[in-house]
Amino acid sequence: MALRVIIADDHPVVLMGTRAALEAGGEFEVVGEAANGDQLIDMLANRPCDILVTDFSMPGGRHGDGLSLIDLVRRRFPRLPIVVLTMVNNMAVLQAMRQRGAQGLCDKRSPLKEVPVAVRHVAQGRLYLSESIRAQFEEHGLHHSSDDELRLSAREIEVVRMYVGGMSISQIADRLNRSVKTVSRQKRDAMRKLGVDHDSRLSEYARERGIAS
Repeated sequence: MALRVIIADDHPVVLMGTRAALEAGGEFEVVGEAANGDQLIDMLANRPCDILVTDFSMPGGRHGDGLSLIDLVRRRFPRLPIVVLTMVNNMAVLQAMRQRGAQGLCDKRSPLKEVPVAVRHVAQGRLYLSESIRAQFEEHGLHHSSDDELRLSAREIEVVRMYVGGMSISQIADRLNRSVKTVSRQKRDAMRKLGVDHDSRLSEYARERGIAS
């Protein structure tokens, strides 16, 4: 029997290509498609599936995206294996995805035929990393101390990502269910750790290092 997969991405072309790649061999059945976090959570609650394949960055909706969405999926559906499709190349963010429970990390710049390979690995309880992402993990193991941004906590990374993406401190606090004071402190701590003293430089740094979407 084919494994049931729900896929989520805010780009219709990616959804179409991912579905085609997964269903080509008859091994998987795509039982739902979502375009944002809200649709995804509703779908997961009402449609049984065996694997989730989701984009990391899907702006819009009250549930958000990124690490906060992975957290929510993990809390509500703790046994559901997750494969994340991402263009993020920041080691700290990739590590945070793994720490939050994503068993598969696929580089969206890789051929779509990699997605069913990732799903197959994760369905068997194994970790899957795209070659480019695996190379970064290996490099991280050799050069851990040289990556300044690795000093940021996962919460600080998420605050920076949302702030650089255009959200205000108040909006971030509301999205993450934290106080404005806490979010403001996490942003300030992140800037201090990164040696950044101005918001414009924070945005520039975040985009250069792949922290921003």
